[in-house]
Amino acid sequence: MITATGLELRAGSRILLSDTTLRVQPGDRIGLVGRNGAGKTTTLKVLAGEGQPYAGQIDQRSAIGYLPQDPRTGDLEVTGRDRVLSARGLDVLMSQMQEIEARLAEDADEKLVRRYGALEDQFAALGGYAAEAEAARICANLGLPDRALAQTIGTLSGGQRRRIELARILFRDAGENGGGILLLDEPTNHLDADSITWLRGFLANHKGGLIVISHDGALLESVVNKVWF
Repeated sequence: MITATGLELRAGSRILLSDTTLRVQPGDRIGLVGRNGAGKTTTLKVLAGEGQPYAGQIDQRSAIGYLPQDPRTGDLEVTGRDRVLSARGLDVLMSQMQEIEARLAEDADEKLVRRYGALEDQFAALGGYAAEAEAARICANLGLPDRALAQTIGTLSGGQRRRIELARILFRDAGENGGGILLLDEPTNHLDADSITWLRGFLANHKGGLIVISHDGALLESVVNKVWF
């Protein structure tokens, strides 16, 4: 849940919101709408904890998945696949397991065997190879082919990077059993028609909270159950 009390937002000297109370609870699927420049993106950024309000308090009590219009993609040298898997820490575990596998091929050291077993248990607790397959399905539904996932982030186009970040957010949320809060700023940008249709279904079945900014009227019509104007 996110609760904002006494919220005031400003753009320079212009007041966007004043003494406003907002609440996002599980099951709330909110469309944030208004004219360009009204402060939709600023509001979402502050609710995500990525910006500071001019006044008021924000209390976050759920996992947050935030997709800004221009997402930061972290290390440009990691592959798209590892970036998505990092949402649940699977990328690090897989790398460590592969390193130990290579060492065990040369020396079956008992300590290494125990270390590998411990890592494998952690990997299984996070969903293991089924989670890896789940990440691949989400990426495919967002129009990301295997060849793109095998490339480093720095070699991908801006649209592909944005889809990687969206996939990462949705993959993390699925690991939370759909109970987190998604804050999505124009999530259909760079998606084709099939991917948009799939995303509508994903968001419509989301059990946590959701705030979405979108110019896609069909997405808002099929997904949201509340509107903030």
